[in-house]
Order: sequence, then structure tokens, then C-alpha cells
Amino acid sequence: MSLKQEFLDRMKLLLNDKFDSFCEALNEPIQKAIYVNENKISVEHFKNVVDFEVEAIEYEQAGFYVDSSKKGRHPLHHAGAFYIQEPSAMFTVNSITFSGNEKVLDMCASPGGKSIQIANQIPDGVLVSNEINKARCETLSSNIERMGLKNVVVACDRPERIAKAYANFFDVCLVDAPCSGEGMFRRGDEVSSQWNAGLEDLCQERQLEILEQANKALKQNGTLIYSTCTYSQKENEDVVRLFLEKHNYQLQNVKYPHSRGVNMPEVARLYPHENRGEGQFVAVLKKLENNEDCGSSCLKLQKSKMAKDFLIQHTNLSCDVYEFNNSCFVINDLFALKKDVNYMRIGVKVGEMRNKRFEPDHNLFSAFGCEFKIKLELNHTHEQVKKYLHGDSFQVKTSDGYGCLVVDGCPLGGFKVANGMLKNHYPKGLRNFNF
Repeated sequence: MSLKQEFLDRMKLLLNDKFDSFCEALNEPIQKAIYVNENKISVEHFKNVVDFEVEAIEYEQAGFYVDSSKKGRHPLHHAGAFYIQEPSAMFTVNSITFSGNEKVLDMCASPGGKSIQIANQIPDGVLVSNEINKARCETLSSNIERMGLKNVVVACDRPERIAKAYANFFDVCLVDAPCSGEGMFRRGDEVSSQWNAGLEDLCQERQLEILEQANKALKQNGTLIYSTCTYSQKENEDVVRLFLEKHNYQLQNVKYPHSRGVNMPEVARLYPHENRGEGQFVAVLKKLENNEDCGSSCLKLQKSKMAKDFLIQHTNLSCDVYEFNNSCFVINDLFALKKDVNYMRIGVKVGEMRNKRFEPDHNLFSAFGCEFKIKLELNHTHEQVKKYLHGDSFQVKTSDGYGCLVVDGCPLGGFKVANGMLKNHYPKGLRNFNF
């Protein structure tokens, strides 16, 4: 690996006698890992049905090391049974203990690994998952959809607009901040060649600006998690120190068996020579001060009778469905929807109104597929699963009507049966021809 001398000199001062081990680790292959989506499948059931080797990650009970990145082609990946995630990144969410009903903000959320972890830990809560970049937000939204998560609102907005709309709203705020990305150097020389010393200062300025907005959105006694995937002290401990100098927070102890922070023993530093990941910095802070600002009023949504009637007819669901810009959603917390926020996804998008007619959406099948009255239940090796993922239609022995293909207990996607022929409703952009 080609690394700039200025970076190496800085790391040698930081790591001292562990520097050689660090350099050796950077020249080893990247460790792949997956996170099992317990919203769709239990860890034990996953281990029983999966056809590749997994090895437990010590700090994430749903996390496993695997030997290849090709798992993205697997039918269970399509079905949202697991998410491919860098292993050390899984530690961040596990730096605190959730009670299960919190209101949480993930301020810089794409591509969504940490959001998926959080959503699984707060089944009775709500997560606002925000990403400022539209293209990256579309990736985030797609991953949330595939996981079938029901308690997530995806926003595509600037941090200051999120802070204004949600002032004093959240119990927990995660800022997995944009950084110089030193933990991604093993991806190749193209990544490491973009590094320069001045990038640290630019990133620090942006990181502090984002933390300012997270502070406004966080309740008194709420928890702020700050993390990066870089090794830079300027972007890690120094950012935390500068933020604490300005705001009344208490730094909480983050338990991790290896490295602690530089002159800051409460924080955690994960390095590639001490764990099987790329690296992560994590600090947890408790907010002691109180902001007097009030957030925006709630978004007003109308109920959709036509969408609810569709659910009653084809599923075992009887929940209310709300309409917003011709799209129909199911959401567990209407109070989490504010005016003046650009939303890309609200809870589960069950469908759209088109020419006064309701059309079901893929998200309905991904999230609530097991609730359909008509189901085609197969294991992931079945030939019809491959045909379905190709977008093919085929003969089935089920009743006519809308239904869901369920793979090893995980809803994969929808279909409509007429006269024994399954019409495939799996989105064209998701279809896979490379098994």
C-alpha cells in the first residue's frame, strides 16, 4: 500500500511501539462482515438456514465475520435478511444501551448500516435517518426498504434545517461524521492518494458545525454519540474537546477492550492491528444543558381509506394508512413528522394513488410480506426463487390475488396471481441475473 510519509510520521507518533503492527495490518486483506437483520429473521434461524460460514463478532450479537464480499448476490441478501457492513463500524451503535422506545436521529446516515442497527434496537421507538446528499440518500432509502424497517423516517436535508424542525426532540443523536477517511485506506491507493494534512482541518470545521446542529435537536439528558472512521486526533479527541469547551455535556465511558483515546481515556479507538476491522473512533456524551427553542409543528397527513381497504382485503393488517404527495405510508409515530423537512421515505411506503386507484409498492411486501393472506414460502435454494429474482413469471398453485414470496421466512417481494400464473412485481432495478 502506498501511504504518504506525512501520514506515516503522524501515526508513528500516535502509536509508538504499535506502529509496525499497524502498518502490517494495513497490508492484509480487508475483513468482510455482515449484520443479521433481526427485524426479518432471528440470528439462530439465520445460522440454521444460511449456506456459508459465519464467525461471531464479539461486540455485536447479530454481527458476523464472513470470507467474501460476494454475499450481495445471495437471495437472503435480496430479502433483507442481512446487511454487508464493515465490522468495526458495528461497534458504534453498541457503545450505548437502548431501552427500545427512544426517538433517535442519525444525522449523517448513508449508506445506512448504523441506522439499521439502531432501528432493530428501538422497536417501539422512531428513527429519523438523515442524509444531505440526494444520491447517497437514495442509497440509504433503498437499504431501509430492503430491510423492511417500519420505524424509520428518511430525510434528505441540511443539518441546520433538521435541527430547527426537531429542536429538543431526540433522546439520542448519532453523528457518524464525514471525515478524512483514513480507515478506508485498505480499499486502494486511489483512496489513500486523496489524503492530505490540510483535510483534517477542513473536516474538523465541518464536524463541529454538524455537532452544533445535533446539540439543538437533542433533549436535555439526551445522549450524543460522535464517531468517525479516521485515526486523526484533530478529527476525534480534539473535536470532542472543543465541543465540550463550548457546551455543558458529560463525557461517558465507552467500554472497549483495546485502545482508549489520546489523553481521553473515556473514548474508544478501534485500530486494524487490534481488531478485525478498518478502525473507528467513538465518544459518548450526556447533555446536561437545556435548549429553549421549539421545533416545527407536526406534518398533517390525511388517512387513505382506499389503501387501508387494500390491506384489509389482501393482508392481516388493520393499521391506519396516511397519504402524502400521492404516496401512502404506515408510520408508528406521527409526531416524528415535522413541517419544513424534505422527506424521502416515511415509515413503510405501502403504495401510491394513481388515477384514483391504489397501486401497492415493493416496500409493502418487503416490510409486511408475512402478513399477506397469499404467500409462496420457499427456501433460498429453490429454483423458483432464482426465477423470481430474474423477474420471470411462472405457474404456481395458490389462490388468485396479491401475495408475497417469502424466502426462509423473510419476505422478498410481491406478485399477483391470475389463473395460476404468477405475475412478478419485483422491481426491475433490483433484479439479479448473476447467480
